[in-house]
Amino acid sequence: TLKHEDLARCEERMGTNDRLAWSLKNWVPREIPHEWLDKWIFIEEQSNQLLSFQTTVVPGLLQTEDYARAVLRDEEKVSSRLERQQILDQENPPMLIVVMVQSIFTQQVGDRKTMYDQLQHLVKMAERENVVIHIIPPNAKSCARFTGPFVIANFNGGNEVAYVDDQLRGRVVEHPEDIAELRRAFELFRGDALSNQQSIDLIRETMEQWTPE
Repeated sequence: TLKHEDLARCEERMGTNDRLAWSLKNWVPREIPHEWLDKWIFIEEQSNQLLSFQTTVVPGLLQTEDYARAVLRDEEKVSSRLERQQILDQENPPMLIVVMVQSIFTQQVGDRKTMYDQLQHLVKMAERENVVIHIIPPNAKSCARFTGPFVIANFNGGNEVAYVDDQLRGRVVEHPEDIAELRRAFELFRGDALSNQQSIDLIRETMEQWTPE
């Protein structure tokens, strides 16, 4: 559960002047699953840039409904994930920069149609001005540095908070030295990745192997 001191620390770091506390009190539905009652949902909402590094699945903000259902296997969690995606459609959406390993597109999640539709959705999203996708090919030198997925949220003024995921649960990281290490890793991985257009072309090519029979 989100603790008062955690929320206060986030407010101070982001300079949101109690807006997060107001949001928690006034517009967060109590039926939202527990995983989204932690502070990351507020951090994500208030950010102006999100840097996402993924090694296993398509990031939640870019998942289709069927893909999310295959990953989460819980309808409430799926609904919450789709609701989160609305931040990309708001008037001033955050800039989402995603770096993904290529193997994500060759590992089947759901059925063939789920994969085909997901890749098609990625192409569509990558054509937006506020969404950039970079794919790391399997022969990249930085592959040896992969440890797990993470997201860095940047706010006006340069403050940053990160979310690090693992097999059991995720955790919010706020220590400046830890953030700096994650930022260096992200830049290293992005430097080894294909450009946005090259990544879109690769996704289109990969779609062919998932064409529904």
